[in-house]
Amino acid sequence: MIGTLIQAQFGKANDWPFGAALAVAVMLVILAVVLVVRFADRRFGSRT
Repeated sequence: MIGTLIQAQFGKANDWPFGAALAVAVMLVILAVVLVVRFADRRFGSRT
């Protein structure tokens, strides 16, 4: 899905800056999701 788009930007389109920007954007989205889940786990998770 998004990986195919990033690969196409590096390969077929030869648009390295856009491919790099997409890769960084995906990493930031993943980081945001991980941080939200971590916060929710600490706040609402089990207290063992």
